[in-house]
Amino acid sequence: WEEVWQAMEHLTGQGKVRYVGSSNFAGWHIAEAQESAVRRNFLGIVSEQSVYNLVTRHVELEVIPACVRYGVAVLPWSPLHGGLLGGALRKLSEGTAMKSSQGRAAEALRTHRGAVEGYERLCADLGADPAEVGLAWVMSRPGVTAPVIGPRSVEQLEGALRATRIRLTDDVLAALDVLFPPVGKGGPGPEAWAW
Repeated sequence: WEEVWQAMEHLTGQGKVRYVGSSNFAGWHIAEAQESAVRRNFLGIVSEQSVYNLVTRHVELEVIPACVRYGVAVLPWSPLHGGLLGGALRKLSEGTAMKSSQGRAAEALRTHRGAVEGYERLCADLGADPAEVGLAWVMSRPGVTAPVIGPRSVEQLEGALRATRIRLTDDVLAALDVLFPPVGKGGPGPEAWAW
């Protein structure tokens, strides 16, 4: 880290870098980076991009708590798990599935089909689009600043903007935890697995 921060200080001084972010770090990486930066009187990491969504919640154990502790913004990437949480089953039945019918989403659908069916039913009961609910959930999480989204159309962008106005009730959040349980007993480690 001393070498990394020396280089970042040099690039910042030249105006080539304004802020430093990380991607896919472990909680201990973030702590190590920030402690090293503090020793140098340098700002350190300002943001962490991690995969985070209802299906992939492991960052809740240590990454998000480390980010919150050090004031690092959390920028979840793949907040809809490659389209899986964007109405994949409905789109498959309509023949309109694109991203959700391939790659990580297609693989996850084989494992999580029952949860996705329940999720899409819950969204229908709420009268909300699954993509908007998935984004609203990510944005409701502690430490999350903003999800990294990749709309392919104006309609998808407008849906993402609508998601910013959705407030999920405690009952809905609890139902989502039943469908997509947090890792261990939920919350940060070590409480999530030790007690």
